[in-house]
Amino acid sequence: MAAETPDPRTFKTWEDAFQYPVPVVQKLERQLRSHAADNREKLRSLVGASYRDLLDTAETIIDMEARMQRVEANLARVGQNCNSRNLDRIARSAAKTHAQTLERDADRYTFASQLSVLRSCPIVIARLMKGDAGYLLVAKVLVIARLLHKALSQSKTKAPIVDQLRDKLGSLRSRLLRRIDRRLASGAGETETLVETMCAYSLVTSSTPVDVLRHFHHVRMEEILGSSRKGDGLKEHGVNALKLCLKTCQDTQTIFPRRLADALARLKTHPLVQDPDVRALYELNLDIHHQWIGGEAQDYTPQPRHDALQRPEAERLLHQWSKQAISAFLKGIKTVLEDTKDLNEVAQLRQELIETWIVSGPRMAGVKSRNVLDDLRDTMNGQLETIVRSRAQGLGYVVGQVAGTVGSWKDTSVSTSLWSTTATATELSNGAQPFKQHILNTHQGRDEAVIHILTNYDKWTESVLEVKSVVKHMKEARWDDPFHDDVELDDSDEELGDDSKQTLLSRDDPRLLEEVTQDALAGALTALGDGFKKIIHSLTGEDRSEQQVSKAIFVLRVVREINKRIPRLRVLDTSTPHTTPFTNELIRPLHLALAAEIVTPVMASYQRLLKAMATPSSKSQLLWEGNPALPAQPSPAAFRFLRALVKSMARHGTDLWVPEAVRVIKSLTEEEVTKTWRNSLTSMAETSSTAADTPSIQADTETSADADDQTRGSVGAESASPSPDLKSQRLKQLAFDMLYIQRYLAHPGTGSSSVSALMDQVYGAADLEAEGLQARLKKSAADYARKTYLLFALLA
Repeated sequence: MAAETPDPRTFKTWEDAFQYPVPVVQKLERQLRSHAADNREKLRSLVGASYRDLLDTAETIIDMEARMQRVEANLARVGQNCNSRNLDRIARSAAKTHAQTLERDADRYTFASQLSVLRSCPIVIARLMKGDAGYLLVAKVLVIARLLHKALSQSKTKAPIVDQLRDKLGSLRSRLLRRIDRRLASGAGETETLVETMCAYSLVTSSTPVDVLRHFHHVRMEEILGSSRKGDGLKEHGVNALKLCLKTCQDTQTIFPRRLADALARLKTHPLVQDPDVRALYELNLDIHHQWIGGEAQDYTPQPRHDALQRPEAERLLHQWSKQAISAFLKGIKTVLEDTKDLNEVAQLRQELIETWIVSGPRMAGVKSRNVLDDLRDTMNGQLETIVRSRAQGLGYVVGQVAGTVGSWKDTSVSTSLWSTTATATELSNGAQPFKQHILNTHQGRDEAVIHILTNYDKWTESVLEVKSVVKHMKEARWDDPFHDDVELDDSDEELGDDSKQTLLSRDDPRLLEEVTQDALAGALTALGDGFKKIIHSLTGEDRSEQQVSKAIFVLRVVREINKRIPRLRVLDTSTPHTTPFTNELIRPLHLALAAEIVTPVMASYQRLLKAMATPSSKSQLLWEGNPALPAQPSPAAFRFLRALVKSMARHGTDLWVPEAVRVIKSLTEEEVTKTWRNSLTSMAETSSTAADTPSIQADTETSADADDQTRGSVGAESASPSPDLKSQRLKQLAFDMLYIQRYLAHPGTGSSSVSALMDQVYGAADLEAEGLQARLKKSAADYARKTYLLFALLA
């Protein structure tokens, strides 16, 4: 096995290689020759790469040498030229050339730049006012435009377009000032916006801070007066006017004089054309035109007198304005309220204004909160009282309608019978409310004329009683001041504590309004009574025509319906109802006219019936009772008399017969029937005396169309006068009839002396002076009256 070949690199000398066998030495030789060949190739590669690098280095060195030679040549030439004489000569030549160029082109470039910027100014201003940019930037552009216009106007080559641009800028200036005024007038803006707007006004009009403050106050005053004069939305505009008044004081104290002075001072820091906001307006191209627009426009820096207003002067002007503003506000509100008739609107305005003043009023400098509160109360309470009195006087319109209806009377009365009431399917739906109302109207005799009057009266009542809700809200309102502890009050305001305010506003004011309302309603009802008195007087003259009676019935029904509604006229449930103006003395003439219309024909018929009773053919005594026999029922004449009377009353309407009307018709009927009875008794007495002197007389008996079968027909002449028995029978029947009729005509607890005397005469003539006979007759009349009283219920 051959020995392992050693590594030649481990040999220290060449002799160490021959210590191995020949094959090993040969192998070492081949290995060494191979290593030598490899190293030769490597060396050849390394030498070639280094040679190329050396060539590049050599070329670089040659190029650097050429450049150094050029630099040295240039430096040598510069050194030759850099002496003071040459420099002075070159500078003089450059300045001369520049001056010649400027002299040749300056006027042309300046005119072009000024005109270009001036033409762009209206465009820029119009764009800024359309957007949200502040008015201060617009004012700055307007000032630059004014300077440019001044420069172009003084130019020898003035262009016609300059005057056109002047007019356009004037119009834009007016628009800007109007917008500034609107922004100053608004109380919704922030303080920073107000300060910026004031600076814009000062810049445009060259105003001092004192002028700005006065203009600010003037604009706010006009806005306050304008808001308080607006008719629509009285509450909203009135409260806004007061809030604006308070806000103006707050803004004045915040802005003047310090914040406005600081803002004006910032305008003096740099020229207007150097302002970053102005330079950012791309339409002006100030980067190009800046050097050519002229020295005045380039260097103009606003110089407002920012320190011209001191705090004492600002406070004096504020106090003066506060008094004027509150006075003008109260005067304006009072003027507007004169045309306001809405009670709720005035009451709501009162509450809003007083709430606003209680919360913020004590902060208003220059005025006393107590005095202003009293003025507000007086103004609002005065208008509430005026509206209430005006509405109360509206009752006269109802009287006028009644008088007009009576004056142009058309008898539109309808049937008062409930059986004539018809109903349709529509009237019976939804609870049949229309049908029920129709039944009530028919029963109460409410025709279209009466309903029309009552509708207007109810509207008037509702309009007056609207004060009830107003008084209720006024009493329930709480007037707590949430900022009371944070506000410094003067002595008069400290005296007006929360309890005092609550007493004034929620007790005294409502009570005053209640008293005024009660007085106004009392006066209105008095006037109502006077108006109806004139109407009644015109209806109760000598004329007793049927038309006059129908007018009287109409007035009676209106009076009755209004009288039922008068108790509603109470401002509060605890107040005393008003006394009715329709006294019995006032209405009595109408009742007399109605009673006369009814009684006159009935009495004529009764007189005819009494004459028919005097015929010998009457057999009514066959129904008498007792021993001696006495009448037990009234004669047909008496019964028909009462029946005719009640029918006539019902025909005119059962609703008319209130107790006073029944009392009047009973009195009149009793008076007339007493005369008839007396005449009948006298006629009987004369007949008896004539029969004693003349044996035979001709008696003509006139029958009535309404007489009973016992009296119906034509009665011829009688050959003899009535016998004493027949006369006694007639007198006894007359006595019964008188007792029976008096049961319905006499008032309870009262008696007519004339009727009592007449009854005594009848008793004596009929031989009924015995106490037992009169008692039997009265008892029989009373019993029969109880049986028939339902037939004559209207006389009950």
